[in-house]
Amino acid sequence: MGIALYIIGFGLSELLHLPGMVFVVAGVLCWGHLKGWLLALVMAPLSCSLSFLVVRKIGGQVLADSQWSFIVKLMAKLDEYPVRTVVTLRVCFFLAPAINYVLALSSISFRNFAIGTFFGLAGPLTVAVFFIDRLIEYMGWSKVQNVEIGQALHELGDELGGVAHRGLSF
Repeated sequence: MGIALYIIGFGLSELLHLPGMVFVVAGVLCWGHLKGWLLALVMAPLSCSLSFLVVRKIGGQVLADSQWSFIVKLMAKLDEYPVRTVVTLRVCFFLAPAINYVLALSSISFRNFAIGTFFGLAGPLTVAVFFIDRLIEYMGWSKVQNVEIGQALHELGDELGGVAHRGLSF
């Protein structure tokens, strides 16, 4: 159930402008650095792709047909090097939802967007998970400690008259 909620939440986060890093941190806290990293590595590009597809469906490719010289210059590099441009944008702006929106309104194909997003997020996600894991170790927020805290809260609920058994489970 937890992974299902994680997948739904992460999938909708980019669309709703929620910070994707919250889900990366949550994944590492809940499932450890390896499984959390793998979930983030799969879900971050999927979340960006969902956002891209929804915006593309609603807005079309408005920026591709623009007559403004400023936008035409920006789109020229995107048309010339689509995957490289997306990778560069992802490395610089990581999970910023605005990147999905602008690229969805441009002439880039979904295939080039998805490939660039995956490769552009792989490095920053790996670095982020490494530092999140180090922070968890430094702060002492290990899984074992979380289980002990959960058991203590459950016992506290039992001592308070069975609050945990009345639907307010700790």
